Amino acid sequence: MMGLQWYLMGMLTVVAWNAVSSIGARYWLDWRAYLGLAASAALVWLTIGWSWASFAEGEAQSGAMGLMIFGLGGLLTLSCTWRYFIAPRPRLLKR
Repeated sequence: MMGLQWYLMGMLTVVAWNAVSSIGARYWLDWRAYLGLAASAALVWLTIGWSWASFAEGEAQSGAMGLMIFGLGGLLTLSCTWRYFIAPRPRLLKR
């Protein structure tokens, strides 16, 4: 069970890396955008690790707390980063 968790978290890391590359091709990203994306990815990664392990050990309250604190923090960080540092600066692509 835990092996599957680490495998999926590794795959999530690859997906996050590809998402940042794709976003970087469409928007101008400065250090604040990269920092916000990295922080939100780390919080989502921590959410999955904490919650999956807690639910696997039978500690449902701890898993729910991890979802609430880390998951909500990751979503808020991602949405604020997108709104203030990424979306206002689109890259004009020549076709």
